[in-house]
Amino acid sequence: MPSLRKFYSRCLRWAAPTRFVLLSIVVAIALLISITQALNTKNTVSAQEASPDIELAKKVGKEIIAACPVVSNAKNLAAFNSCADKLAKLTILRETMNVPFLWGAQNKVANYNLKDNQTTEFDPLVWRRTYLSTFMFKGEPKVEQVNNLIVIHLPIQFRNQLDIGDFPYPFWHSSKKWDSYQQATELLFFLEQKKLIGSLRSAVVDLKRPKVDVAWDGKWIWNDAKGKKQPYVTLYTRLFSPSNPHVTKVDAAYRAFEAKLRENACFVCHSPDNAAKQNPLLILNYPNQALTLRHETVRQIKEKLMPPPAGIFDDQQRQQLIELAQRFAQAGDQALAYEGEKTTSGKN
Repeated sequence: MPSLRKFYSRCLRWAAPTRFVLLSIVVAIALLISITQALNTKNTVSAQEASPDIELAKKVGKEIIAACPVVSNAKNLAAFNSCADKLAKLTILRETMNVPFLWGAQNKVANYNLKDNQTTEFDPLVWRRTYLSTFMFKGEPKVEQVNNLIVIHLPIQFRNQLDIGDFPYPFWHSSKKWDSYQQATELLFFLEQKKLIGSLRSAVVDLKRPKVDVAWDGKWIWNDAKGKKQPYVTLYTRLFSPSNPHVTKVDAAYRAFEAKLRENACFVCHSPDNAAKQNPLLILNYPNQALTLRHETVRQIKEKLMPPPAGIFDDQQRQQLIELAQRFAQAGDQALAYEGEKTTSGKN
């Protein structure tokens, strides 16, 4: 028995330092793994921060915020006009916005897939001058990468106290839409391959934000007490610069085209209430927004796709509408080109 106890004693004396050595090795390996992961994370973040697309996204966000800062009075018309002018001329937006540009409301938090959300197609100049200008911005942009998509988060405040003619159309025809404009806390911009492909009002809302209630009278277009067409922001005199020599021509071309569109009930589908449930929606009943569809209407009328189901039966009437559509498309191209805007689609 003494020899057996001596053997156990020797084993314990040997095992104690061995356990210590093994434990030290395990700790060292764990520490090494932790350091490696930290370095990899740091390198990933550094690489992302150094990415040209990330830097472009940050620059876009900062320049929009600088162009339209929050003012204390949301009814400040001078600030609104200044914002619209700056956005219209903002080079970084002109160069990066895709043609067409998609705009809508995010249907649920963290859904960044534009195809999953209801959107409307816009000409970039029309959207940034007429729609984007209804928001004020504050703080700093937050940029994140989701797969191949870069998302820019911009904190916002909506100018809900403007006169009704200052809005692109009566958003309050739908209480849900009007609330989304007033209560959204940020705009989301989507950058893909150095192109801004669209923007959404975030589904993250602040229910405590003060709301303005406006009654919907069923009119998309109206004349004010002075006989001025409303919403005036939809007119070409608002969209284009005063020196643009093509304004009168494009307006006349649209008015002639619009009259024939109305005869063929085209506005039943191509109005903001979206009775046909298009996605994306294409709007024709406002002069500036019709620019988005100026080339597509020519194609669809020629191919007897518009108006549905089989176009215009009378060939003479259809040819007349094609000619009016072509005249409008050409005049629109000239007016936009004068402003330095792209006149071909990013889809080509």
